[in-house]
Amino acid sequence: MNLTNLKVSIIEKLKVQLTRNTILRIVFYLLLVISITLKGIYFQGFVGSKTPYNFSFGTGYSSVSPFMNYYIAFAVVFLSFTLLFKGKGKWIFPLIINAVLTFLFVLDLWYFRGFQTVPSVIVATQTANLDNMSGSILSLTTKLDFIFVIDFLVLIPYIIVFRKSFKKVKSNFKGFAAAFLISIIYIGYVPFNINVLGNKDVKNSYLFSNYDATNTARYFSSIGYHLFDVYNTYKDLKPYKLTADEQKEVKDFYAKKNENLPDNSYKGLFNGKNLLIIQVESLENFVIGQKADGQEITPNLNKLLNNSIYFPHVFEQVNEGTSSDSDLMVNTGMLPLRKGSTFFRYPNRDYISLPKLLGEKGYESTAIHPDKGSFWNYADGLKGIGFNNFIDYYSFNPDEVIGLGLSDETYFKQVVPMIKKMKQPFYTFTVTLTNHGPFELPDKYKELNLTGELKDSLLGNSFQTVHYTDKQIGMFLNELDKNGLLDNTVVVIEGDHTGVHKYYNDKVNEMKNPENWWLDNNISSVPYIVYQKNYNNPVKIDTYGGQVDMMPTISYLMGVDESKYINSALGRNLLKTNKSFAYLTNGTLRGTLSKEDQDLYKQVFDISDKMIKSDYFKNYTDK
Repeated sequence: MNLTNLKVSIIEKLKVQLTRNTILRIVFYLLLVISITLKGIYFQGFVGSKTPYNFSFGTGYSSVSPFMNYYIAFAVVFLSFTLLFKGKGKWIFPLIINAVLTFLFVLDLWYFRGFQTVPSVIVATQTANLDNMSGSILSLTTKLDFIFVIDFLVLIPYIIVFRKSFKKVKSNFKGFAAAFLISIIYIGYVPFNINVLGNKDVKNSYLFSNYDATNTARYFSSIGYHLFDVYNTYKDLKPYKLTADEQKEVKDFYAKKNENLPDNSYKGLFNGKNLLIIQVESLENFVIGQKADGQEITPNLNKLLNNSIYFPHVFEQVNEGTSSDSDLMVNTGMLPLRKGSTFFRYPNRDYISLPKLLGEKGYESTAIHPDKGSFWNYADGLKGIGFNNFIDYYSFNPDEVIGLGLSDETYFKQVVPMIKKMKQPFYTFTVTLTNHGPFELPDKYKELNLTGELKDSLLGNSFQTVHYTDKQIGMFLNELDKNGLLDNTVVVIEGDHTGVHKYYNDKVNEMKNPENWWLDNNISSVPYIVYQKNYNNPVKIDTYGGQVDMMPTISYLMGVDESKYINSALGRNLLKTNKSFAYLTNGTLRGTLSKEDQDLYKQVFDISDKMIKSDYFKNYTDK
């Protein structure tokens, strides 16, 4: 073979080798795009199922297929940066990106199982909430979640076998620019037409005018949702000022909401008495008055109904702030923000609140939390609402911890002497913790003798923890009574949000022989009990309402002048209304409303957002 033929042969072999290496690299990148896109389908396969703990690829694909191009475009946006690397970076960087995005999908899924929505970036600032939460987080996982990492079983061996194909490969800025820009142009085409060119009729414009986090994640995958969320969160950092039209919108809402009905016998019924609110963790109304294997689940709460005004149809309206959202609604009559925790984002807003209104009547107000003040930013949030005093975990002797924190027994035992020292009249807001999912109670405290399917089931365990909490509430009230405090005190007992049906409804549905009351249509309701030891006209109010209605109802009973809160609370007085309804956080209507009222109350979530963001009561009302 002469020299010329040898050169030709070498060049041909190099060409073949280069072509082979190029193909191997392209296949690797295509596998990455496909795997990241599939993870979006997997996510929707859980979210779209009857329960997010089960998986259906068909459901996920049918949900995603109309938006597949966006899923691919967002994957390419991230992977395009691979072209800026050389050598080993060509495969190390995309594997890292894939791992990060995989973690994002899995985190969104776990969060969705807990809150029925996907998290905002704002949640990442709430790391204080992770204290003692490991058990609750693990309860939101399933063995099926491994499908999100199956691709690594292919990609890693692929790299091990073909890693030499990535050697001596240079960075490719032009390739990066082309891949990145084409993807961005595709993604940005619709919003550019809407916001820059003013073309409101462009096809698929609804995708970009949607404010529901779960839908946004469906349209653009978790990747796209979080990019939009970061942008919207950045915009929200700027001071929010209401336009003249928005101010009119708020005032018009109150004008239409107010029913102007005559007063009744409930007005000022408990005027001048102390007020004690017990907010019970994850307490659902469906257990009140019920028995499990012939045993009363809540015997003490059942007994209290003999001297109470009882509202069995008050529905949960918390959002991403969960328990802290309940603190907000019960005390202000405002709805929580649609994104993030109100206490974290705006802890020092001005409200027309229950502690302030009672403060005008000479009440000293105290919030007593078994949590640390940093959890849900309770310390700043409750002080912002207007409480004179805030007591948290650090004021207690943590001699017994169950699950999330202080056991209800040690908490209530230590609260009694605190209340004894309070100057009357007082308003005291207390909170329990033990009845928190996944409802893990030491065996020595399990007093219900459950058998069969209920024994050791998650539903049965929830009955055990709520029975335990019910017992501690009974002992707490007995101690207050022994100290002569109940005669002049109104006790309000309410649930901060639902529990076993909120987070573990799939486990309830899996029970082979369910009883009808487990599956009641009102499973999204929390009990709302107004107890007074000497009140001998027990009544059950069947009016439908939401947590936002608790504050104006309590205010009416406590003799607060209605004019002081009727144009501030977004809720209504359930003892003085002809309307029986509640809108849930997801927009579902419980009860009945006229078409005109439906149109009115559907705005309330957006109105509350605007009022809180703009600090409405400080900046837009007369002092």
